[in-house]
Amino acid sequence: MLLWGATACSVTADEVLPQDCPGNFSLTLIEQLKQQPKQTPAAEITQYTYQGRTVYLVTGGDPSNPSYLFNNCGTVVCAAAGGPKNAGDGRCSDFAATATNPTLIWRDQR
Repeated sequence: MLLWGATACSVTADEVLPQDCPGNFSLTLIEQLKQQPKQTPAAEITQYTYQGRTVYLVTGGDPSNPSYLFNNCGTVVCAAAGGPKNAGDGRCSDFAATATNPTLIWRDQR
């Protein structure tokens, strides 16, 4: 399981997510994942458009662990998948049906 420190604050999908964030949070995610032990299956970061905003889904490791969805500022939006029923935490239950433009931006090649 990955721990995200200060990024573990969460918002509901209905809240307005900031668009002006300094830097590119995906680079921070990559660096955080590189500091973790290698996962099987390999950790991946996929960028999506969700509710008109850029978000990043982190997957990999044990499928029963949550797959967290982050906004561009590094705030956890929800656990989009994973957990006991692979249904995430229910806070963005429409993610799989409504997210668009998936782009794999990083896969752990270790």
